[in-house]
Amino acid sequence: MGNISLISRIHGCIAALALGDAYGIIGQFSMDANKAMWGNMPQDLTKPKDAPEDPTVHAGMERGEITDDTMAMLAIVSSVVKSGDINVHSVADGLVKWIEETDGFNLPWVGPSTQRAIRALMDGGDPQVTGGFGTTNGSSMRVAPVAFLGYPDMDKVAEYAIISAMPTHGTSTATSGAASIACATASASNPDSGLDDIVRAAMEGADIGEKAGVRYYQTPSISRRIEWAVDLVSNDKSDEDKLKDIYDYVGTSMLTHETVPAAIAYVVMANGDPMQAIRISTWGGGDCDTLAAIAGAICGAYRGVDSMPSAMLQTIDRVNKLDLASVSKAYHDVALKINPSLSSL
Repeated sequence: MGNISLISRIHGCIAALALGDAYGIIGQFSMDANKAMWGNMPQDLTKPKDAPEDPTVHAGMERGEITDDTMAMLAIVSSVVKSGDINVHSVADGLVKWIEETDGFNLPWVGPSTQRAIRALMDGGDPQVTGGFGTTNGSSMRVAPVAFLGYPDMDKVAEYAIISAMPTHGTSTATSGAASIACATASASNPDSGLDDIVRAAMEGADIGEKAGVRYYQTPSISRRIEWAVDLVSNDKSDEDKLKDIYDYVGTSMLTHETVPAAIAYVVMANGDPMQAIRISTWGGGDCDTLAAIAGAICGAYRGVDSMPSAMLQTIDRVNKLDLASVSKAYHDVALKINPSLSSL
């Protein structure tokens, strides 16, 4: 995907993560439940229905409203802009500030690993160890923009992704997932990359990240599960049959070893198109907003911000009182200072 500027790729990554999050709040626990509620896959941002008709934690949210996926990503982006660096302490400070400013412990969709670790950080815990029990997908959902700080060195990308994970998600499965998504995003940002390159980078990052975290119980290889998930969608089956295979075999829950392989498979299914990836991630069921945020972010880096409907992005800015273009520009400027190699993009 050549002829796409660096700022378009950074803005595309950040904006598509938010767009996937905001679109995915309508998603239900299964594709059958999505069909029962919506009939067909909505083409635009849609307001979730009220409880009990919508049994998820997103019931009653506003059309275009974001959740912790975007908030945590912006917390890390802001910490990098503020400090001019990425380290475990600045990331921890940024995440704590986000929870404090949003009354995050009372938000229904802030995950259990994040809540547990943030409480420990607030009690003076060491951010190198507070994430030692975090196994869910919180580190993977927020990591994509970190890729630009290390590009094109995949070892450096993985290192920064692991740093971003540690304060809340320091287990081997969580550091594996974070490094996988960051490396996939870095590969997607390379104008010479294709989908196969993105998949290989995701697998490479998963293997690097797995060695970095705390291993306290057995979890499957995310790298091998990515290979399996992509194989499940690399055939002539209908999209709905492919989504069912991912749901039934790989899983689409908040467990990192399910979320990350499924998201990479959705990128491949969508041929790197952000809106298509966001829609199918949601339609397949499960932890829809996180799956759509991750798959969207990778595709946004791949195709740039102009590949998404500007009206949807304007809605997200307005509803959430954001200016993602300005955030992206500030991050772009700091990323170039941290990583001069970006100037080659």
